[in-house]
Amino acid sequence: MTAAGRAPAVLAELRRILADLTGDAWPLRAPPDTPLLRDGIGLDSLGGALLLRSVHRRFGVDVADEDLNLDSLATIGSLAAFIAQRAGDPLPEGTAP
Repeated sequence: MTAAGRAPAVLAELRRILADLTGDAWPLRAPPDTPLLRDGIGLDSLGGALLLRSVHRRFGVDVADEDLNLDSLATIGSLAAFIAQRAGDPLPEGTAP
């Protein structure tokens, strides 16, 4: 599956991860251009670290090792695109997009 084909499922899963991390349902409906930090989702440094750990566990992508400037953490959409591009395998069966 191509990165473009994976992107919607990755975005949906990333939103679920963010909702779990923040304890808030808002990330489930946040636009892709919503910032992950500060006035967007509101992640702080600990939340960012937990997000990176969750992304690595769920998708096998180590954002901190592959994106040294962490530009991919600007928005929900930029992180989803980064993951979709680097994740080698499609999401496991049974994962809802």
